[in-house]
Amino acid sequence: MSKPNWMASHLGAEHTPDPLAQLVELGRWLDDPARRFAWRAARKERQAAATEADRAYDDALRPSQHTRAARIADLHEDLEAARGRAGILVLVEDLAEATRLRAATTVLRPDAAESTLDPQALRLLATRIDFAARELFAELQADFVYPDEVHRAAQATLAPLTSRRAAVEATGGPDALSGWAEELEFALAVVQTAATRA
Repeated sequence: MSKPNWMASHLGAEHTPDPLAQLVELGRWLDDPARRFAWRAARKERQAAATEADRAYDDALRPSQHTRAARIADLHEDLEAARGRAGILVLVEDLAEATRLRAATTVLRPDAAESTLDPQALRLLATRIDFAARELFAELQADFVYPDEVHRAAQATLAPLTSRRAAVEATGGPDALSGWAEELEFALAVVQTAATRA
């Protein structure tokens, strides 16, 4: 089993083609410095916006401001939306970290059952994982009308996918790969449904 290129400098390994090569590509895509910087910058910008919304809401609650109840309700809604937008991008970074780790451990830890499975079947599973993961990352970065709703749905659905423990215990076996693909596809469907409702 080959080791992923994005870890080669640490492991002294060179990549050779294998059925899980698509996971290597996914790891490299997620580890791209420009992409990681862009995600972090966007998350910090949204967190700053949430802080500003929090301050505006707190100011409106002061008795001395005599803020109308309807205005307070609007500011609270703005705050929840801002927190949702920031929270979604926190999930993006958490998911990226866990996915990088899971891709690495999957490639590095072959399963006994893997040798008995048709390489084409493994390749198909790796391709499903890669496609669903990239689609999920793209979907999570959309500009949702109700980001707080999408955040709550994504937070619940992504829990198994952002688990570091699950990532380090992953193997390259067909059952593990199939389960990972199904988790990603389910999360993608849930986020898309939440976005449609919004």
